[in-house]
Amino acid sequence: MPGKVVGVRVKQGDKVEKGQALVVLSAMKMETIVSAPMSGTIKRMATSLEEDLAAGDLLFEIEEATA
Repeated sequence: MPGKVVGVRVKQGDKVEKGQALVVLSAMKMETIVSAPMSGTIKRMATSLEEDLAAGDLLFEIEEATA
């Protein structure tokens, strides 16, 4: 579903835990929080605040943490 980035909670280089909020999207007057699917480090942010998104757009890349 298309939407707009209304909040960015991390930046490149941040360490994140699985389930941590990364980005807040607004679509059809509803907000959705996109959370980390795994623990690791934000390798690249592919979106920014106020950016309009289409379904399937890349938001970020996470380098998985190694144990």
